[in-house]
Amino acid sequence: MSRKNHLCQLLVGVILLFSSSLFVGAGLADEGMWTFDNPPVKQLKERYGFTPTQEWLDHVRLASVRFMDGGSGSFVSPNGLVLTNHHVAMGQLQKISTAEKDYVATGFYAATPAEELKCPDLEVNVLISMEDVTQRVQSAVKEGMSEAEALKARRAEIAKIEKESLDKTGLRSNVISLYHGGEYWLYR
Repeated sequence: MSRKNHLCQLLVGVILLFSSSLFVGAGLADEGMWTFDNPPVKQLKERYGFTPTQEWLDHVRLASVRFMDGGSGSFVSPNGLVLTNHHVAMGQLQKISTAEKDYVATGFYAATPAEELKCPDLEVNVLISMEDVTQRVQSAVKEGMSEAEALKARRAEIAKIEKESLDKTGLRSNVISLYHGGEYWLYR
């Protein structure tokens, strides 16, 4: 191939790449991330004419799951059936596959609940409740503390909050830092 032909092909490729990037915005999904304590109510009302009620927000929250090995999903039945993406399920499919049955390659369908396969080490969590503990965590930091001391004080207070919550409720309790430490929430 001559140098001239190569440059022409390269130029055409760059033009196509640039042209295709002009239309990327038109195909983006209308979505975003938000916490259940701060839903985008105004945006939902303006765009869709919908104002979520607390009952609706609670229903959505309790239908959502977090996989402890990464990913998220949703309950799709009252019996605990969870729907998720293929890449989220891949690790579990690999773990339950055998030499005789490769579920990654062949897939699987359970016609009845009795035929469903169990994933013995799979853990999914549901956000049962949330509590703003920002004031408590931030008050652990005293004036004059170094950054290292402040970090240690926050970590100690977080550990104390999590233990108190676990002892009181019996539920997994995690203090989550939001907005780069601007807020701390206890998730159960």
